[in-house]
Amino acid sequence: MKPARPTYFMLCIGNKGAVAYLAPVVGSSHKTLLRPLMGKDTGLKYHRGQCIYEKGYYTFVGPTVAAGMKRKIEMGLLALTGRRFRALARRGPIQEARQGSAAELPT
Repeated sequence: MKPARPTYFMLCIGNKGAVAYLAPVVGSSHKTLLRPLMGKDTGLKYHRGQCIYEKGYYTFVGPTVAAGMKRKIEMGLLALTGRRFRALARRGPIQEARQGSAAELPT
């Protein structure tokens, strides 16, 4: 299912697993939401970026994202939703979400 508007993510990757939070706007305050979901996992690293649907894959693009995160992202989405999603991960620039009123944002 292709998202209707740009979607951003906060990705928490630990030594054993990963959890992703996807929303129209993501800030550093979302780290506190992800920490309890990781349980006792250690070595947590947080990554922000944009999730783009292209060629049948959910592509996670961000300045600190590495291509090797693909498997952990897929396993984290499976654990969170119970469904398998095909994902890709790549490093690149992101388009920041515009701040404005709901009337200004396109639908």
